[in-house]
Amino acid sequence: MSLSDYLLYTGVFVAILATQLGTRRPDARRLLLPVAVVAGVGFSYLKEIPAGDTARLIEAAGLGIGLLFGAASLALIEVRRDPADSRLVTVAGWPYAALWTAAMALRMLFAYGSTHWFTHALVSFSAQHHVPAATYGTAFVLMVLAMITVRTAGVLVRARRTGATVDFGTLGVARRLAR
Repeated sequence: MSLSDYLLYTGVFVAILATQLGTRRPDARRLLLPVAVVAGVGFSYLKEIPAGDTARLIEAAGLGIGLLFGAASLALIEVRRDPADSRLVTVAGWPYAALWTAAMALRMLFAYGSTHWFTHALVSFSAQHHVPAATYGTAFVLMVLAMITVRTAGVLVRARRTGATVDFGTLGVARRLAR
């Protein structure tokens, strides 16, 4: 990964935490923006998903890990209805931040380690199992996209169960999907 990649991923991470930590009254735009940002960033990585049995297993592992981290992050965020106006309220504290930080640190450590610590082992494994280099980036994009999507969808489902309203305002497509 290049310095710009590290900065981009760190920026996305900081933005996600900054908009979700503490007590928030998110509208649809605030809930869906992280999904859109990651999908937009991931678009360049997901144009050509690497093929091959081992590559698919690595990508599936990234997706599975993202689903697990997403479910864990959902468990660490409180979702409730404000009795005064019935709007959605979310509360996320330090355990939520720690989980997201751990997920980010693991991705960054793998990326750094792949070019500084275990380059030879990774290249050997990749050559032996016919794994294109792009597979690892794809797996991480799938991981982050799954993590954010599970958390967002889970918050919306839990909001609906509590009777909380989410303002879909001018988001026409999202408003239709929420019905």
